[in-house]
Amino acid sequence: MRYVLSVFIVALVSSCSLKKMAVRQATGFFAESRKVFEQETDLELAETSIASNLKLLEAMQVHDPESRDLNLLIAEIYSAYTLSFAEDKMEEAEAAKKDAEVKRQQQRAKMLYLRARDYAGKVLLPRLEAESIAALSEKQLQEKLAKLDKDDISAVFWYAFAWGSSINVDREDTQALSELPKIEIMMAQVKTWDEAYYFAGAWLFEGVYFGARAEMMGGNLPRAKEAFEKNLKLTEGKMLITQYFYARTYCIFAQDKSCFDKNLQVVLDAPADIHPGQKLANALAKKKAERLKKRKADFFLD
Repeated sequence: MRYVLSVFIVALVSSCSLKKMAVRQATGFFAESRKVFEQETDLELAETSIASNLKLLEAMQVHDPESRDLNLLIAEIYSAYTLSFAEDKMEEAEAAKKDAEVKRQQQRAKMLYLRARDYAGKVLLPRLEAESIAALSEKQLQEKLAKLDKDDISAVFWYAFAWGSSINVDREDTQALSELPKIEIMMAQVKTWDEAYYFAGAWLFEGVYFGARAEMMGGNLPRAKEAFEKNLKLTEGKMLITQYFYARTYCIFAQDKSCFDKNLQVVLDAPADIHPGQKLANALAKKKAERLKKRKADFFLD
């Protein structure tokens, strides 16, 4: 009996090991395969495909819950999916003045961003030796981040990006708004390690962070403009979503019509393959820019 039990335990352990091995091999495959999605120009096909693959990745994560690469891949793809499709549906509802649908899509985007944050947190929080970042003071967070190294850049970036984006889509959540300084601290650390990381994403985030709020709420238009321009320099203007957010945030809050027109026209006039590896992101930027251009009268006082 003892022998049979021993054989069963060995088989079970072997089975778990084989599952983990298979999951880790598949994670590498999915990480490479995302290039195919990033080059897709049919937005409907991309949305359906990415959503189905997300659920497959989550199913894989159940069998290897501590996998750094898998958790960060899921965080990244959930963040990209939410920005590309859930937020876009919210903006479509705003343009159509469908308030109930705006609220529904807003809450969905917020939920998905928080899901992305939590996957990144499975990697980041143990490295910070913290149960949650919300429980840390700003000083404590700075001290803990200072003990990390550049290998932690992905975990810090995706946690901050997803958390900050969840707050950005629901600015009525005053408790969440109070956490924005911590996200700024995290993005500052990312820039210290590598300011060009993920298409200079920390600079883009800073542009939106300071450009999408009134000064009394912590906005800073000169700083937002500087951040957008820094992102454009680092990306050589090949990521069109930057000009879209430039127009959507800074140009509107500054009430600068020429800035608004110029940035949107750059997006609309850019060749579809301006960045061959990011056709999906740029196709989405063009769609959003076209819709925003039609709504110009909604955003300017005269």
